[in-house]
Amino acid sequence: MPQQDDPPGPLVPLAAGASSRVCRVGEGRVAKIFHAAVSEEMIAREVDAATLAAEAGLPVARPLRRLDMAEGRAILYPEVTGPTLMRRMRLRPLQSGSCLRDMAALHRRIHGEAAPGLRSLRQVLRTDILYGPADRGLQEGAVALLDGLPDGDRLLHGDFHIGNILLSPSGMVAIDWSKAARGDFVPDLLRTEMLLRFGEGPQDRLTNMARDWAARNYVASYRRLAPALEHGAEWRAVVALAWLRARAPVRQAAFLAYLNRALAGAGLPPYSAMT
Repeated sequence: MPQQDDPPGPLVPLAAGASSRVCRVGEGRVAKIFHAAVSEEMIAREVDAATLAAEAGLPVARPLRRLDMAEGRAILYPEVTGPTLMRRMRLRPLQSGSCLRDMAALHRRIHGEAAPGLRSLRQVLRTDILYGPADRGLQEGAVALLDGLPDGDRLLHGDFHIGNILLSPSGMVAIDWSKAARGDFVPDLLRTEMLLRFGEGPQDRLTNMARDWAARNYVASYRRLAPALEHGAEWRAVVALAWLRARAPVRQAAFLAYLNRALAGAGLPPYSAMT
């Protein structure tokens, strides 16, 4: 059960996102305070996955304990100082290539660890497809395709993007493990590629060109570490279709074109936004 507690120190806001806010709560400590709508399962999953990653020797902030404060349910973490990778790439764009190579190397390290106790990514994808906006025929075809893909037991971050990596004095630190799962590494890699292209953020023409370049560069960097991406076409189709359930409409026309190319590449019918 979460520990009943007052904040360990005055709350100093540091960052805020869709599901939580982060506050400094004393020297060297931060509290990730979840919004009321966030499920208990999601909070527990973040604790379990981040603890597993820390015990495997991966560069993460290890959860210290759960807190149940007046401000909301929270996880207490050691504070990691440093900018996000997103901020570094925006301020120093000439370093973007090396940043993406280092990010791919960290992602590969994460995928090198087993996570048998976490939820199955294949089940997550199945649920998102069946509760998403595609028509029933496309849903059934995609689920049949998914059922034929390997399950796997690799540690998957689930939301590995340049806003979820901090640049500490000792190197990159992966944060926000609330979407973690176990499974084959290929869909986790492809989700990162899609987040680089179509995740939330600026979408002006020059930024979109930079996003597409970054996504191509990232996958190429990862493939130098793991050249064989088995069933890549099939995984790309089901991951993109599953994302429709909850994605923000960023670069929507470009994403739908990407989705339909992926569906065609896997032998599935196209998605129509009018369905």
